Amino acid sequence: MKAKILLVAGIFLLVLVVAAKLPAKSTVFTLVYDMFNQISLKPQEKGSMNAFVVGAVSIDGSEIEDPNDRFSVILKDIISETATLNPIKPDAASLADGKLKFDTFCAVCHGTSREINAEGFAKTKVNELGMIAPAVITLTPFFSDGYIYHKAKYGGAVMPAMGYAVAARERWNIVNYIRELEKQE
Repeated sequence: MKAKILLVAGIFLLVLVVAAKLPAKSTVFTLVYDMFNQISLKPQEKGSMNAFVVGAVSIDGSEIEDPNDRFSVILKDIISETATLNPIKPDAASLADGKLKFDTFCAVCHGTSREINAEGFAKTKVNELGMIAPAVITLTPFFSDGYIYHKAKYGGAVMPAMGYAVAARERWNIVNYIRELEKQE
């Protein structure tokens, strides 16, 4: 019995050795061999996939934008005829989410009212310490929804970009909430 097992094992090893020398490899050998010698992409290594092609679509359905061309989108949204339209209706769920996100990311600097300090900026504790954020409610009636959306996404001279902290739908919810704040004041 031992002799048969050794014979089968020897034949199997012989087949593997011969298969390794052939130009066309067997499926079994390829699977075993490739598991150890496959290419692996690590994001921290040079030459990895750290930059995506502009215009490609990511798995969440958003288009990869050119980081150097962010201001052309904002300029388009300044003009009301070419401004991006808000696809989210201002229902109760949108306003609740918008309020949560606005209070988390925006109200700290911009406040939730039209109150301004002596320098003309929003009357908030952050501005009292030297920040120069305007009261958002005083400015937003003059801007399109698309402009506010992209301003939140890309930021400004002092304002940090929130594009990667807040998803697209959440930014539209913030716009809806800002429009609701405008009506209340």
